Amino acid sequence: MRGLSNRQLTISYVTALSIIALLSIASHLLLERMLAAHAGSAAVVNMSGRQRMLSQRIAGLAAQYRLGVPDAKTDLVAAVDEFEVNHHALIVGDAARHVPAADTPALQKIYFGGQYPLDPMVKAYLAHARRVFTMTQEDPALPAEISALAAAARIRLIDGLNAVVTEHVHESERQLANLELLQNLLLIVVLLTLFFEALGIFRPMVTRMTRYSNELFQLASTDPLTGALNRRSFDERAGAELARAYRYKEPVSMLMIDADNFKRVNDTYGHSGGDQVLVALAAYLKNAARRNDLVSRFGGEEFGILLPVTDISAALILAERIRSGVEDLRVPFNGSEIAFTISVGAAEVDADATCLQLTRDRADQALYTAKMNGRNRVSAAVQPELELQ
Repeated sequence: MRGLSNRQLTISYVTALSIIALLSIASHLLLERMLAAHAGSAAVVNMSGRQRMLSQRIAGLAAQYRLGVPDAKTDLVAAVDEFEVNHHALIVGDAARHVPAADTPALQKIYFGGQYPLDPMVKAYLAHARRVFTMTQEDPALPAEISALAAAARIRLIDGLNAVVTEHVHESERQLANLELLQNLLLIVVLLTLFFEALGIFRPMVTRMTRYSNELFQLASTDPLTGALNRRSFDERAGAELARAYRYKEPVSMLMIDADNFKRVNDTYGHSGGDQVLVALAAYLKNAARRNDLVSRFGGEEFGILLPVTDISAALILAERIRSGVEDLRVPFNGSEIAFTISVGAAEVDADATCLQLTRDRADQALYTAKMNGRNRVSAAVQPELELQ
């Protein structure tokens, strides 16, 4: 995606965020479903356990009713009604109590299929229970009815209720396993999306932002035509160099350079030709300078070079090398070549001075002397009388 435009990067970024948002929502919904499935399984297990208890309680209350225990009939009727309501909820579901419907093939088989289906057994059991509390205590058929009720509660009914609990637990485990697998797949997709987003979107964006920052820094610190340092950037960096030189008692020199008869170049070749000369001169100066030297364009055809750890003698050697090299330089322009010369003024920073402007003024004065003495030459500034600053 290296060649993507800003608009394409923005669209890709928004798309990736949308995908992540959708996957996050899906993950949240899956988590809610997992919790609901777990809650439903717990509700079924709890209700089925309650049914097993109620089946035993109904049988016990029926026996108490036969013996004439007070309130036994009232409790028996309430237990039978509760058992019936719970049985219906276990089959069709009960949202209020978080009980899911028995809609899987295995549960349908337990309730309505097989050799001993649970639903007919429960209905028969409830019918026995209702016949019990509709009989009088003196009814000769009551003992047999109570015995049948107790037998049903002890054997097949309990087995059926246990089978319901077991199947609901297994179904819940299957659902949770499937949901967990889907959750893991969503997590993998999210991670892959983030990886490709970082690789295909953020990296180009960071690279582009870094490039823009560098370009802005270059625009803020360099001359747009020649690429040399501008006046502000030169002053900042030169000030730091002078402070360092003052601290370590090292010599620093400065060259002021001006293209000779530059107006004649502009008049002859136009401003485009003059610009080509300035570009070529700046390139030559930067190539001639050392890595720590500061090359700046001060304006027009005037350039300056700050030379750290350089005394006036070494500065004059470099200045003469630059002057002679420029004299031999030819700048191609519109099928012809432009020849030009420069004048150079050199000055050494006083050992006790940290003011750049004083050194620049002295180098300017030396440059003026070189111009007055016929141009295309190097002139050194006389040792000044400087105030400490």
